[in-house]
Amino acid sequence: MSDQYKNALIKFGEKDIVMTTKLSGVPSTVINTDYVKKVGTKSSFLELLIKKNTFLKNIAKARIMRKGESRLEKAAFSATYKTFWVASKSIEQIHEIRNLRDIIEELVE
Repeated sequence: MSDQYKNALIKFGEKDIVMTTKLSGVPSTVINTDYVKKVGTKSSFLELLIKKNTFLKNIAKARIMRKGESRLEKAAFSATYKTFWVASKSIEQIHEIRNLRDIIEELVE
């Protein structure tokens, strides 16, 4: 994960989580960053119209999913101002980023 994503997991809390259909066409929870506020969380009128037409829906769904997957990968590994960071309300419980080896050793003890 990018350092920006890790820092966002610590910085933001439960109140900063919003539901969006913008990312992949299906409901997802993301951190309500300035970029998410700018682009919005709801599908556009055109996107909604396409979803109602079965033929167009199947074509559009595949394209939206590919685009969403690309956005998620970019968000996880190379943050930009156009970043969607996926998270749930459990983000409230994240207070630090720890090395996995340290966590496992602690559990084993």
